Amino acid sequence: MSETSSRRKLKFVVDAMLKNIVSWLRILGYDAVYCGGEDEEVLRIAREDDRIILTMDRGLALTSLRRGLKVMLITENDVSNILAKLAMKYGISLDFDAKNTRCPVCNHELYLAKTGERDEWICPNCGKKYWKGSHWRNISKTIEAAKRKLMEEASKPKS
Repeated sequence: MSETSSRRKLKFVVDAMLKNIVSWLRILGYDAVYCGGEDEEVLRIAREDDRIILTMDRGLALTSLRRGLKVMLITENDVSNILAKLAMKYGISLDFDAKNTRCPVCNHELYLAKTGERDEWICPNCGKKYWKGSHWRNISKTIEAAKRKLMEEASKPKS
C-alpha cells in the first residue's frame, strides 16, 4: 500500500457547522461523514468508526479530548485554510487522485469510466455522475490555494 493510499484511510466525522468541508474531503478520497445531530451522536460515530472529529464547537472538542478521541477544532470557514491545516496536522493528501475519490453526495467510492471523449466518475450507490466540467476550475483553484498555504506553513520557522 502506498503512503498516499494509506493516508486516505483516515476517516472523519464532521459536525453541522462544517458541512461544506465534507464534499472537499470526499473529492480528495477521504471517508467523511456529516453528522448534523447532537454532540453525543458525533462522539459515538467517532468512537465506533475510529474517525477524526472536525468541529467548530469548543465544548465538543473538549469533550472529545477528555474521552480520548481524535479531534480538530476549526476556527474559520475558509476551505483552503481548513484543508491546509488538515494536511499539516494529519498529513492528508491535497492531490486529487482520479482512481481514489468519493461521491460528494453519499460518500461511496466512485469508479472511473471512459464515456465517449471524457472521463466520468460514477457512484454505484446513488447513481450520480461527475466529470471535469467548468466547475473543475474552481475545485482546482481551491486545492491549489490549500497547497500554497500548506507550503507557506511548512516553510515557517518552528518556534
